[in-house]
Amino acid sequence: MRPSLKIHEFLDQYQNKLKLEFTSGQVGLEREIMLSRQAADSFEAADYFNVIRTSSVVVVGFQESRYIGRLDPQAQTTLFKTLFRGPVCVIICSHENSLPAAMVALCEAQQIAVLTSALSDSELLDNTRYLLTRELAEKTAEHGVYLDVFSLGVFITGKAAVGKSELALALISRGHRLIADDMTSFARSAPDLVEGSSPQVLTDFMEVRGLGVVNVRAMFGANALKRDMPLSLIINMVELDHDNRVEFDRLGNNLKTRNILGLEFPEITLPVAPGRNLAVLVEAAARNHLLQASGYNAANDLIARQNQAIIDDENASN
Repeated sequence: MRPSLKIHEFLDQYQNKLKLEFTSGQVGLEREIMLSRQAADSFEAADYFNVIRTSSVVVVGFQESRYIGRLDPQAQTTLFKTLFRGPVCVIICSHENSLPAAMVALCEAQQIAVLTSALSDSELLDNTRYLLTRELAEKTAEHGVYLDVFSLGVFITGKAAVGKSELALALISRGHRLIADDMTSFARSAPDLVEGSSPQVLTDFMEVRGLGVVNVRAMFGANALKRDMPLSLIINMVELDHDNRVEFDRLGNNLKTRNILGLEFPEITLPVAPGRNLAVLVEAAARNHLLQASGYNAANDLIARQNQAIIDDENASN
């Protein structure tokens, strides 16, 4: 099911930001703005007037207004009837631009609201696209703690009581920033980008066993928090025991990934045992991820050195 936003919800949230007023009657308020990522019927949530690739929100700017105004009434009607075949559900005219009264009436008959904005062409389209892209992004909620570690979005997961919040608290005390505790909201805000944030009601708070609920902002200051961040790395905390102690990667070159909202992200399994400094290990994992992103792989480097040492020994013995 594609994410959608009803017109009345759109107006409730963004009418003031986009400086919108009705030109038509208040019709079609239950119609839905949609953003399609399907290859067969791809369309933007908002775009300029285009009868070939129609958007849900159609922006009429200076050029579009002048073009429509130069057409005779019959051509205007034909143009708009073609537009109505697409997913259009609202038309917004930018500052000092308008539609002919007959076309406004035609839109009303199709239950398509016509609005006017005080913003210029580019301001209106850019702001509307930005707001709708975030609003209509695919979303999911995942159990875990989300932090900014060395400017990387690091998502820490694991079973209940494994120590996720305690680890997060240790990282915050080392200067890293909390984004979400317990439950993290993820949204695919771009084709290659998943952003994580905290549900509004949980923002600022952490639950730490033995301490209860703590307010990170009050304890560490506003700089210990971050609103949202693109996901880069997943750390899966697993208790180390006799049964699984041989399962963990020794070299670190067997990359595991986890799928979130259709994108694959590297996942590191971190064994949890008494005496292990997990905060340092997470920092090391983040630094190592940055090195790998720049093209350096420590495991491959070690293997190359060992191979070279074998070759050197063979040459020396000949």
